[in-house]
Amino acid sequence: MNPDTAHTVQQLSHYLWRHPNACDTAEGIARWWLLGVSSPTPLPVVISALDHLQALGLLQAHRAADGRVRYRRPAADDALHDAQLQALAHTAPGVRPPAPGAPPPPRMH
Repeated sequence: MNPDTAHTVQQLSHYLWRHPNACDTAEGIARWWLLGVSSPTPLPVVISALDHLQALGLLQAHRAADGRVRYRRPAADDALHDAQLQALAHTAPGVRPPAPGAPPPPRMH
């Protein structure tokens, strides 16, 4: 994995841990979830990071009625997913990890 993709995986892991109900298209993720980075993350890098998170089982892709693919955490989410996302987020340069022991916001089903 190239360094840009690895960094984006870490940023997305942090975002997903802090926002467990988040759901958006790759374009929306690039635009809104990665705010605060020094320059926009290219869409191919975001898609590569999304593919990696899917391969780890930390993200699912769903085709909506409008035909667009949206990404979100798996419905059968558990503490193991939270721990994996935290571990990925902690290694991100420039990304402030959550406070030790801080629980994520509650999930709405």
